[in-house]
Amino acid sequence: MLTMHDGQQVFSLLDVLPASFEDLPETLDATTKTEVAHRLEHGGLLTQAQWAGTNP
Repeated sequence: MLTMHDGQQVFSLLDVLPASFEDLPETLDATTKTEVAHRLEHGGLLTQAQWAGTNP
C-alpha cells in the first residue's frame, strides 16, 4: 500500500525493485499490520494507476 502526496492510500505491486530500494525498518505493531492486510484484501483501495488517472 502506498500513501500518495495527497494523503490517499492506494494499492500497487512492484514487479522489480529499483536498484536504490532499501528495506524499511519494521515499525508497525501487529494490530496495524492486521488492519493494513484487511484493507488490502477488503478495503476497495484504488490501484496506483486508477489514482493517477483521477489526479492529473
